[in-house]
Amino acid sequence: MNAVPDREIAAQLAAFRRESVDLERRLRGDIVSAPDSELYWRSQIGVWRGLIERTLVNYPIQLRAISQIPSGDVGDTHWTDRALAEILEVRAKLDATIERLS
Repeated sequence: MNAVPDREIAAQLAAFRRESVDLERRLRGDIVSAPDSELYWRSQIGVWRGLIERTLVNYPIQLRAISQIPSGDVGDTHWTDRALAEILEVRAKLDATIERLS
């Protein structure tokens, strides 16, 4: 049983949403596109997603929706484009979840 009220979970997710805006802004401003930069950004996004997934552990439908968004090497586009798309897709799922829980 979920011991934390939905509105508190929504507030935690709202903080992760704000963090996604910061991640996006910093990634767009990162002029380095070297492979070591990709590793850094993949780890930043991975940590962020991990926090979201741990927060949603008692919300299997919402957790599955976010977990289904691909992470990493998907497609033929540049890694920065894939990373930005991932951030935006997860943010859209966060928005929907926050609205549902509020």
